[in-house]
Amino acid sequence: MHEPCPRTVEISEYLDDQSVPDERARFESHLGQCPGCAEQLAALRRLRAGLRALPEEALGFDLSEVIRGRIAADAASRRGMRRRRGWRALIQLVPLGVGAAAAVSFGLFAGLALTAGSGVAVAPRVSAMAVFDPTAPGGLCLGADGCHAPIGLNGGVPR
Repeated sequence: MHEPCPRTVEISEYLDDQSVPDERARFESHLGQCPGCAEQLAALRRLRAGLRALPEEALGFDLSEVIRGRIAADAASRRGMRRRRGWRALIQLVPLGVGAAAAVSFGLFAGLALTAGSGVAVAPRVSAMAVFDPTAPGGLCLGADGCHAPIGLNGGVPR
């Protein structure tokens, strides 16, 4: 029965001595029968040797101190901005306030222009509602409220 070839990760685990002994023995027996896996193992060994042969790079300065200095400078500038933020925030809100006031003013003007007008348009609507009064025209009044319109509408005359 033919076993499938191990993946590159499993071959790398074998090369780095990270595989368990049982898997290691199984892979070694597979290597004797599979020239493809043997070639891949040899290529990974050459790669590892080439990486170890590279010269070690040094920065010449401690990068962590540069980063710490930048973080401290940023924190200090943020603290300074918080102190000055009061007036800047108010100045930035002025256009927003002007726009809101203009929108409310326009809404009130348009609403009043459409509803109030000269008062002529309101009176016919109120008199049209007299059809739904509880007392029919010419009927008996149950009280003062039933026969007279409220003050201001129709001049307070009987219905």
